[in-house]
Amino acid sequence: MIHNSLAAANILARSQDQRRDHDKMPLPAKSPMRRLHVILLSVTVAVYAGIMAPSVSAAPSGLPPFVLRHLDQIRIHLRCRAFHADWRRLTRLYPSKADRAFIVVDIARQRLDLFLRGRFADAWPVSTSRYGIGRQLGSFKTPTGVFRVTRIVGYGAPSNEVLGGDGPTDRTAKPIDVAHDIAASRLILGRILELQGLQPGWNRGGSVDTARRDIYIHGTANIGMLGEPASRGCVQMAPGAVLQLARLIPVGALVLITQGTNNPLRIPGPLPKQARG
Repeated sequence: MIHNSLAAANILARSQDQRRDHDKMPLPAKSPMRRLHVILLSVTVAVYAGIMAPSVSAAPSGLPPFVLRHLDQIRIHLRCRAFHADWRRLTRLYPSKADRAFIVVDIARQRLDLFLRGRFADAWPVSTSRYGIGRQLGSFKTPTGVFRVTRIVGYGAPSNEVLGGDGPTDRTAKPIDVAHDIAASRLILGRILELQGLQPGWNRGGSVDTARRDIYIHGTANIGMLGEPASRGCVQMAPGAVLQLARLIPVGALVLITQGTNNPLRIPGPLPKQARG
């Protein structure tokens, strides 16, 4: 028994000596490729974690173009994953046969993204309200929250057809590609996607009712201001873009209008209690 104890002690001592020798060994030099991977990972975590950067231009300056492209791909991937989760969450809350289509309007980026069955499909520049974000009747501001497309006006009309609340007016207008032409924003072209708020007290009912405020997604003659706020509350698109969007979505499609993807709360307003947590 004493012999076995001595043997065990010798084995333990040798193991400790080997561990000390291993700790004294120099670490292997990092290869250039491994160093690059570490840099990319560090920059990605610092800048893009949580989809904090609205565009690749927000990345640190001085990085090589291929690194910027890589970071942009990561940003797009993170955005798609985040909005896929939002789409899954909202379809459980507001089920519909039209839930395969999901529209996201990012006010900070002045961009509309279309997701089909949770996958990114296309994106277009838009113009939201030049008066900012708001929900009150008469404010001429763009509301945020969750909506549904209740009606598409203008089926069969060409992209340059001027539309009214009841449909085509038999008038046409040529889009104006001039910056700061606010007057052109009054003309609605191509299609109108009428919206209904889904959050009582936030964008539905009373003085915050989106349908009562006549807030739409529609084509505009003012294509020169797309990408910056120019409307009186609606979400404006290029006439050809809104025709394409209307072809891809069914009536009843979900719409999320968010202040910006760099905002921690991507889904504004109250949600049913079962969605919390």
